[in-house]
Amino acid sequence: MLAPPPQRPVATPGYSAQRSFREVCQAAIRVFNLMDKYHTAPFPNAYAVLFAYTTGSDEELVAEVNDLLRLKDQLSPYDIDSLYQEYLAEDAGTFATQGIGQAIGNEIGTVLEIIEKSLKQSDEFTSSLDTFAEKAPQAIAEDGLASVVEGLLEENRRMASLTRELNQGLSKSQSLITTLNEQLEEAQAQAMRDTLTAIPNRRTFDQRLDEAVSWAGKTNEGFCLVLAEIDSFKELLSTLGSPAGDAVLKGFAALSSASLNERDMVARHGGESFAMILHDRDLMSSYNLLVKIKHAFKAAAHARPDSGAPVSGATASFGIARYEPGMSARELIAQASSYLEDAKRSGRNLVKAKGIA
Repeated sequence: MLAPPPQRPVATPGYSAQRSFREVCQAAIRVFNLMDKYHTAPFPNAYAVLFAYTTGSDEELVAEVNDLLRLKDQLSPYDIDSLYQEYLAEDAGTFATQGIGQAIGNEIGTVLEIIEKSLKQSDEFTSSLDTFAEKAPQAIAEDGLASVVEGLLEENRRMASLTRELNQGLSKSQSLITTLNEQLEEAQAQAMRDTLTAIPNRRTFDQRLDEAVSWAGKTNEGFCLVLAEIDSFKELLSTLGSPAGDAVLKGFAALSSASLNERDMVARHGGESFAMILHDRDLMSSYNLLVKIKHAFKAAAHARPDSGAPVSGATASFGIARYEPGMSARELIAQASSYLEDAKRSGRNLVKAKGIA
């Protein structure tokens, strides 16, 4: 079982940013040690959960991880995903960029030190030149010009050597900062997507829904919001295991993505829940689209990632809400959720919407 994490303050806004670069690196080492010890795949969500665990940044997450490990001494991919969605999804962007941002800040500090050193050396070289200039007339009169010239050459060689050293340091830092910036962009992109299914995550969906509501309010262009849920998913997990669950989730995400228009989106909304924003469709055309997805999903066979064996017969339920002028994002979600619950109560593998079903 994992040893209890170090006692730290409960996370508050900005606390993560207050960790030193050294602390972030030490925490990262502990995370990778835990991943190695418990054979946890080094995916971003797993790293995020174990980072929060090992730093003790969320007491409830720490307690739940300890409870899970007392029961089975490991964290399954489904456990990791559930913990991530419950405790960390809202802060994914902040978490994903924190360590890289710290590293960039640290390297920029190195660059500033190099520049400061360069300026200091430049001042010293200027001072040396001034000194030689003062000595030159007397040296010429006393036939000591060769000594002055040798001194100037030596100082020039020293300055050239220091300049090469400083330029090498700047070049190295520039290369590292470029690499870190690329990693930061990649981390920010990953923070917008669900690791398992590769579709947008809850955070990205919330942003897009707010944008859609705002645009619709200004233009009077309606759109449909869909909430979907894999039927009897917990039973599927208990019967076939988490690899089968992963296959079904990935299959639904891929099928839905392929069925939508470019302006539309499907996102992972929770554990076995998905959300869609459908533009340029009225309620009936949205209903017809979802019926096609529903039938295609039930007929599909999803390959398990561990064995390649097919998982078939999975179904999903859907609830649709149409945006009406004046509605808020929260009201739209509540309406779609109500129709989803109606679909589940009515037998599952159904699509429900106002005035249609």
